[in-house]
Amino acid sequence: MKNFFSLILILIAFQGFAQKVPVPGSVKKAMSQVDTVTIRNHIAYLADDKLKGRMPGTEGYQMAVDYVVDQFKMMGVQPGGDSGEYTQKLFLRKTVVDNSTAKALLRDKVGNEVSLDFGTDFLPIPHPLTAKASGEGVLVFVGYGVEIPGLYSDYEGMDVKGKVVVMVGGVPDGISASTLVSHFSSPGNKMNTAFAKGAAGAILVNLNLPFSNSNPVIQSNVALNPEKKTAYGRGFVGNLGFALNGSKSLLTGLFLNSGKNLNQVLADIKARKNSSFEFSYQFSASYSNTHSEFESYNVIGLIPGTDPKLKNEYVVHSAHLDHVGIGRPENGDSIYNGAHDNASGVASLLEIARIYKNGNAKPKRSILIVMLTAEEMGLVGSSYFASNPTVPKSSIVANVNTDMPTVIAPLLSIVPLGAEHSSILGNVKFAADYLGLDIEADPEPEQNRFVRSDQYSFVVSGIPALHIKYGNKTNVPGFDMDAFIKEWRAKYYHRAADGMDGIFNFTAAKTYVQLNFLISYSIAQTTEKPIWNPGDLFGSGGK
Repeated sequence: MKNFFSLILILIAFQGFAQKVPVPGSVKKAMSQVDTVTIRNHIAYLADDKLKGRMPGTEGYQMAVDYVVDQFKMMGVQPGGDSGEYTQKLFLRKTVVDNSTAKALLRDKVGNEVSLDFGTDFLPIPHPLTAKASGEGVLVFVGYGVEIPGLYSDYEGMDVKGKVVVMVGGVPDGISASTLVSHFSSPGNKMNTAFAKGAAGAILVNLNLPFSNSNPVIQSNVALNPEKKTAYGRGFVGNLGFALNGSKSLLTGLFLNSGKNLNQVLADIKARKNSSFEFSYQFSASYSNTHSEFESYNVIGLIPGTDPKLKNEYVVHSAHLDHVGIGRPENGDSIYNGAHDNASGVASLLEIARIYKNGNAKPKRSILIVMLTAEEMGLVGSSYFASNPTVPKSSIVANVNTDMPTVIAPLLSIVPLGAEHSSILGNVKFAADYLGLDIEADPEPEQNRFVRSDQYSFVVSGIPALHIKYGNKTNVPGFDMDAFIKEWRAKYYHRAADGMDGIFNFTAAKTYVQLNFLISYSIAQTTEKPIWNPGDLFGSGGK
């Protein structure tokens, strides 16, 4: 409820903004001519069986890349990729842990040693940058392993350089915004925070997720820079040391001779009472990683701005082009086509590009239409682009992300994930008012959707960003939209059923295209750059 009232107060603050961006007649006409048949045709091609689920590194993904490039060329959208190309090349690295090599050891102050059990006490986290991950140091407990400027820090008064940190999943009480909860509870963010502080190793214990497999296949994916010395992705991307998932039984055992009561400590950190301390143990761990690499591509189109000064600044529309490929057969079908996720998002961006070109929109700022690779592998393509854009990073003023619009019912309300952190909420208000849409708070904060899609990569790079999701408003009396969407998601999300024979509402798709276009158009036409709200934690890149 607190989130909802905060959203309302911010909306009230931006009431006047809705009247400041005129929409020329030519743009209105282009918006009215958003073609639902064209949208359907784009989705049908990208979700065809011949693309085999658009897994990066496959012929099917390359077909999707070629299709988008061809569409850009036909529309007259300029190349925005590497050196005059429509593509940005990156190297994707898959890392697999060799379970047989994984070892972890506890040693007390008098030299007694205890070997920990793989699959019972710990599971390694793939290290993307070294064939053998290893490290040792004094073991320290750092609560949740979060550092929230001005609110709370588990690292206050604790120097973890050269030490091995133990932390638990979750965040303390008192963080009202679901987007911030998602960010600070993200395992990758916790791990990378620990290593940024010089930790030799990190152990994350999720108290609510017991190990279910004693010998799992453990793998991860990242993007690499050309020198292959920096990794990009949502997960662990540290350069040194090791990272483990630890079991609740391991944490319980560590506390036995610590002089601390585990339940009391957990209650204290939940209440934002710093309870970090040093154990009387040395901890060491090592494991081997196998790496394999292949090339993949982001696809980038450019619509140049018209203002002599503002044309050197960019608004980025993004949508991920990939899906999960071929998987476990379901009802005789093993191709996970990804019609909604995210062929529909790519189709939306292609129509937005067409509005800009055919509608003579003439944006003052330049527009980048970016189709991203490897979102399903952990926001990998967006993480790489946000850190290594094809334009000066400082010139990107905002990101409008489109992922799985879920156009399955009339679109009457929207949830602008992340917009409440910056002045972009004013642009959303303008666009929603223009189209007669209501704005809602996130109805499912437990889904952590904010950190699960590509706008998150821009946010952690300090760029204001948002992701428009469907709301729960319905024009059918007594209809439970929330229950309907949850039932739909269970059947279609990352399932073989997500094909063209599923549920689509193309009138909603048209509205969704118009909405996202108006958001970027209003940002492009406004002299002032989008700004983070005063004191917002994401304004410093979420640190």
